[in-house]
Amino acid sequence: MFLRDLFHFLPRSPLRRALGAMNRGEFQSAATLLEALLAEDPADDLRSYAGEAYIQWGKQCRDAGDLHAALRCFERAATLRPTFADVQVLLAQLYEHIDRPQAARLAYERAIALNPRYFDARLGLARLLAHAGEADLALRQLQEAAQYAPSQSRRQWGERLAGAANADPDRVREQLQELTASIPAAPSAAVAAGIEAARRAMRIGENARAIVELKALIVSSPSYPDLHNLLGIAYDNEAMLDDAVEEFERAVALNPDYAEARLNLGLALFHRGRHDEATRHLRWIENRHPGHEIVRTVLEQIEAPRQQALSAQP
Repeated sequence: MFLRDLFHFLPRSPLRRALGAMNRGEFQSAATLLEALLAEDPADDLRSYAGEAYIQWGKQCRDAGDLHAALRCFERAATLRPTFADVQVLLAQLYEHIDRPQAARLAYERAIALNPRYFDARLGLARLLAHAGEADLALRQLQEAAQYAPSQSRRQWGERLAGAANADPDRVREQLQELTASIPAAPSAAVAAGIEAARRAMRIGENARAIVELKALIVSSPSYPDLHNLLGIAYDNEAMLDDAVEEFERAVALNPDYAEARLNLGLALFHRGRHDEATRHLRWIENRHPGHEIVRTVLEQIEAPRQQALSAQP
């Protein structure tokens, strides 16, 4: 999802059409437009937008039952966003579903290498290892995952893992399979579902409903920067600009490398007339993602009055 005001900074161009299609949920069209742009200029921002378009298109294909199309989308997204652990987990889960356990294992391992704290990835890998009869490795992954379980359930985790570790050797595989099947979805899975629901509401203009849903998710998961970024967008859509700025600031505080939230913060600050603060965040993006068209355009608008004032001085 993008700030509506973002489109004011883009000319009527393929990029504007692509981002507009993404905001409307037309991810296949967005991916096609972005691929054409990437053929001419493989800029970081275009690769990021295209990766997100393929992720969302892949989810649409998966939910519609077209698993091979979903796989092509997720594999392309992984190429475009090689450091994005969530793409690897999406790939791994799909590989499992189509009975490609070795490919799933490699994807889970890549996700863990990118983010060692990724609960879902470790749980998925443990499940695969248990089914393959690699009990020691499966147990090790579950023990690692337990470190990142919700604090209120860590004791229960420890008791269940101890039971599996002390089981009769002939029953270890069975115990591990029972354990992995009985573990509930990680908090991140519930958050991801909530984010998808909020995005759907925002696409049809129901921003107030999205705000309610996102605020409820934040109560239980306050440290997820994606929730704060999306809530900021919903606030901005409702012209609640000060609230939007606060949420973007929280997202950036939680993840200083979150370029999308930092861009949203820069744009929101620009609209509030806080140009020095906006410039600081936009320069951060410019330094890490050279050639970012939107950032360049906004910085030019901030600098233009200053340059005119300097040139008018005697």
